[in-house]
Amino acid sequence: MNIMNLITLAITFVQLNSGQTAEGKKILKEAMDVVQHLGSALKDKKITMDEKKVLVKELREFTKVTIKVIDDIVIPE
Repeated sequence: MNIMNLITLAITFVQLNSGQTAEGKKILKEAMDVVQHLGSALKDKKITMDEKKVLVKELREFTKVTIKVIDDIVIPE
């Protein structure tokens, strides 16, 4: 990853986080964890069983947090 891509990623992450609720920040954190682990797993263009287990764990955490936030939404009648 070149330096400009890294800077762009950092700026995007800060923009996404600014003004977010605590729940929104949790979702973004879990999403970034998934992206980070997927990126590191795919560096050698192969995914080992250990890397797969970590990815599945991260995806489950992301899904759990996201579903909780969606379930907590109250739609006025």
